[in-house]
Amino acid sequence: MSVVVTDDELRTDPGSGSELGASFGTSLMVQVLAGLFAAGATLALLTAVLPHPASASTVGLLLTVGAAYVTATLLLWRARTIAAWMLPLVLGWGTTLIAAVAYFSAGTPSPLIFFFVWSSLYASYFFTTGGTAIQVVYIGIAYGALLATRPPESGAGAWWLVGMGTLLVAAILIRSMRERVELLIERLYDAARTDPLTRLSNRRGFRELLDLELERARRSHGGVTVIVGDVDRFKEVNDRSGHQVADNALQRLANVLQREKRQIDGLARVGGEEFALILPDTDRHDAFVIAERVREAVRAEFAGDAVAITMSLGVAGHPEDGETAGSLLRAADAALFAAKQNGRDMAVLHSASLPDNARGEREARDIAGERFLSVVLELAEAVDLRFSGSARHCETVGRYAAMMAEELGLSEERVERVRLAGMLHDVGKVGVPDVILQKPAKLTDAEFDVIKRHPELGAQILEHPKLSDVRGWVGEHHERPDGRGYPRGLSGDAISLEARILAVADAFEAMTSDRAYRAAIGLDSARSELQRCAGTQFDRRVVDALLAVLDHDARRATRALAHAS
Repeated sequence: MSVVVTDDELRTDPGSGSELGASFGTSLMVQVLAGLFAAGATLALLTAVLPHPASASTVGLLLTVGAAYVTATLLLWRARTIAAWMLPLVLGWGTTLIAAVAYFSAGTPSPLIFFFVWSSLYASYFFTTGGTAIQVVYIGIAYGALLATRPPESGAGAWWLVGMGTLLVAAILIRSMRERVELLIERLYDAARTDPLTRLSNRRGFRELLDLELERARRSHGGVTVIVGDVDRFKEVNDRSGHQVADNALQRLANVLQREKRQIDGLARVGGEEFALILPDTDRHDAFVIAERVREAVRAEFAGDAVAITMSLGVAGHPEDGETAGSLLRAADAALFAAKQNGRDMAVLHSASLPDNARGEREARDIAGERFLSVVLELAEAVDLRFSGSARHCETVGRYAAMMAEELGLSEERVERVRLAGMLHDVGKVGVPDVILQKPAKLTDAEFDVIKRHPELGAQILEHPKLSDVRGWVGEHHERPDGRGYPRGLSGDAISLEARILAVADAFEAMTSDRAYRAAIGLDSARSELQRCAGTQFDRRVVDALLAVLDHDARRATRALAHAS
């Protein structure tokens, strides 16, 4: 089957995927296994070189050692292309080689159970419970065969039971340690998305939840509404009562919002005194009623305080006010700004007559820059609609790009800039004719030359001081580490990290979405394709970051389903 790695280049045959590497990258698992083969071969070589019983077979030992070294070399050489389903077979081969070393050493096999420990520990750390059980059973068979060949004086049965008991204890211990580490990582992951003062989701958690709800709404043809609220006169609370009282007020406000929202609604603190609600399966007018209820509850809560703070709210709904998360939030911000301008302590429902891209009352605002950004975002959405029939591609690319940037340790500000670059990466396709963008067959060389101009055109469109960093990343997002990309043929570190992130995000979204020229290839095949092309078309570190994020999200979803059931 032929697939397209990005929207406009490289058609290849994908490998097969597997759930085996759900918690760890397959490449890492292969590299660790190669190291174990090499270490085991070295220990076995010492057995052949050092004094050993005359009945031992030096030739057999050396052949076994050679096979182990060859296996380690092949694993390292093909680490990026070995499918996850092959690893249990390779580990079983390792167990066989250990048994061969024990056999050719001609010594009593009773203490040799400890040489099988590494197979058991590897399986218990990297494999599923079922996969670990199969490996332990095979070790038990191999060890039992050795004991039967050369039974120890104290009895083969007793040694077999002691040995297998040792393996099981070690396997259970490693399994427990792995689960504890994963739990700690999960807690850290959740902490990064939680506001420490109010214990609500923070901006990062809010944006991820909004992206998920919008995806769900698109699949079910339902609606999602966003309410963005900002506390009025909050600066007076800080000035007159101090930060401690202000923090207490924010906690009380969070409690009010928790009490007034529905159970299905998402709530977050997205800024200093800014809060936001996500209302699934709710139309704009019902959301406005909820916003009014929230506003009145906030006024009642603080009516007797020294500073009787209130809240202004903006309401916007999908798909009427915005097709994507970015456009929906801009619409809600515009409604919030209107509420502030018209006297505060009110809720405003977005309409087309409101000024766009307003964000609260700021003393110094780059109006021209905001308007330019709003225009190019709308242009990017229009290109998406021409190309794929919806405005989801660039929004999803921006989400994947932000997830990878965060996984790679970029600052929160850079993460958001990378998200913006993902949303704008294809804006240059505005200059590509529809007959090429929507062509269901393979492009001709001349048509592909037209496509290859879109990164440079995108960079030209984004030529504004507010987007000086983003335009550079957009211009490079089709360059490749091996130098075979376009438009400039850059390679390696000459390509910015942000552009390498965009390339992986763009490719993964393209492979997992239906296109006019082919159907989506599925998550597993897309993962395998990224791994296959890592180091040539894509940056290895960036690919590993995306796979780590996807694995983590899969584990969270599995746990959520388990708790729900």
